[in-house]
Amino acid sequence: MSEKLFCPEFVYDICVGLAVKDFLVKQLSLDMVSKNYADAISTHYNNVEEVELAGPAEEILRFLSERKNPMFEAHELAINYIYYRFKFDGRSERTIKGIFKNALKGDKERKYNSNKSVKNFKAYCFSMRSGHFEKAPAGWDISKEEDLHELGEIVKKEPSIDDFI
Repeated sequence: MSEKLFCPEFVYDICVGLAVKDFLVKQLSLDMVSKNYADAISTHYNNVEEVELAGPAEEILRFLSERKNPMFEAHELAINYIYYRFKFDGRSERTIKGIFKNALKGDKERKYNSNKSVKNFKAYCFSMRSGHFEKAPAGWDISKEEDLHELGEIVKKEPSIDDFI
């Protein structure tokens, strides 16, 4: 059996963003949505604990609640951030699967961490406010994207009734 690789940083950031969005929109507890995405990530990559997603998601929610005169609603910012991390790799468009590279393959070393994820979100919010990044199209949902492969199984996983117990 082969060793599982670490989750790519952009997949981790997307899951943190999804945890924030689901907390705001679906009215589920942060622990529940974090556990859901941590379990989904752990089926394809090296184990991710629920606190690794809940911690940065909670910090992002705190940041969103402390904003003065927000230009965007909190859930819109979360959706736009997910769109940005999925579609773009820095300033250029992300290629999920190419001829020589698979962005979903995983990393041999852990490149993601909660502090970096929160910094990425805050930097995105400030850049979005100054108009440097485009917003997600109206009605965009990552689960409706084509060719998601492993990421599709992660983002489409819904919390089960066992998570409520």
